Amino acid sequence: MSKAHRILLVGNDGSAAGAGQGGGACIARTKRFHAALSMAGFDVDVCSPHGNRSSVCRVERMLRKSSYACIVAISPHPAEHAVLTGTRLPMWIDINGMHPAEIQLSGDSAEEPRLEMIRILSLQNTLLSRGDFFSTPSIRQTYAVLGELYLLGRLDSGSRTRIPVRAIPHCAVSAPISTGPTGDTGEFSIISTGSFNSWFDGNTLFSALEYAMERNPNITFTAAGGSVPFAREQYDSFLERLSRSSYKDRFRITGWVSAEELEEIQKRASAAVYTDFLSGETLLGARTRVLDWVSRGIPVVCTTGAEISETVKAHGLGIAVPPESPETLGEAFLELADDASATERIRLSQERWRQGEGNIKQVFKPLIEWCTDPVRLPGKQLCSPTVAKVSSAAYRKKILDEIRNVDGSGQAIKFLWRSTVEKFRKQKT
Repeated sequence: MSKAHRILLVGNDGSAAGAGQGGGACIARTKRFHAALSMAGFDVDVCSPHGNRSSVCRVERMLRKSSYACIVAISPHPAEHAVLTGTRLPMWIDINGMHPAEIQLSGDSAEEPRLEMIRILSLQNTLLSRGDFFSTPSIRQTYAVLGELYLLGRLDSGSRTRIPVRAIPHCAVSAPISTGPTGDTGEFSIISTGSFNSWFDGNTLFSALEYAMERNPNITFTAAGGSVPFAREQYDSFLERLSRSSYKDRFRITGWVSAEELEEIQKRASAAVYTDFLSGETLLGARTRVLDWVSRGIPVVCTTGAEISETVKAHGLGIAVPPESPETLGEAFLELADDASATERIRLSQERWRQGEGNIKQVFKPLIEWCTDPVRLPGKQLCSPTVAKVSSAAYRKKILDEIRNVDGSGQAIKFLWRSTVEKFRKQKT
């Protein structure tokens, strides 16, 4: 590639917020985008802003350091920092999940001002108002983003021959294949990796595990991961049920672990599981961890709802069962534990999928094509965003109006005073 095709990838390479702080999906997404761009021959620099007030400056320094043809930015916050630099470079923005749907489940309570929702709507509007091309991790979410772009008036006659949103589903990665538990113990090791998010149905999972453990003494469960901000009750509830379980000696709860420890846990796994509540996030979102499992030849057991569950069913990557059905989920565990041929069939199906539809080169074709000839989205935005950019006068007014409407003018004045003092303190330091 020529120097003109040097790309700045703004995301999280793991040096910013870690998985335990809710950065796991962004880390996985950034690494896959980096791998795809590098494999295609682009010269890629990675910038990982750390989420504090110096983050925009960090991106600005990278932009000054080299000449880039375009920016590829991973949401939520890294992409926002890239936009707030004011750069006019062509920008591909990966809307990595439906952020308002996530906040609906895990942010403000019904009795309090919806400040977290206002914040995330500001972020979503900022990204949609600036990006020149967009991607999402599910086909369903591309339709949602396209509708948002129409509502903002970003699509006019100048863009009538293009649809500036593409699905970039999570893809397989190069990884060692799981060997399963070693020795002659007969152990069947079920694992869960990653966050106990607000849409993670721990009760159904726990009941299914107890159901299966009662019928098969060889089944064990390892949870590698834990709580994240705004969803601590999910993890705590799971641990509380475990403390009262007759099978607690067959559970291993590691909490967040190093990459090396996680690799070892996945290497010894017989199967992997996730369970979801039905929600807007489940309908539109993705499940990054599933592709980590499939990349390692680990049979997947999951609940239906998210788009990836349809891929699991259609391509035989595992077993997908209805949500909130512990016995059906437990029977899926027992099927795999009792029938080695079922596991082997799934592993072969996963291998075919990794070489075909799930291959990184296939999945990232739209991104590679755009980065080869990056262009700005034509036309001028017609409509104002529902919430303005963070820290703008309009944004602060929105926050104060919400506090006043819910808690009264007195609380709005107190909030204004506290935020002013805090802003002054940060400026002094």
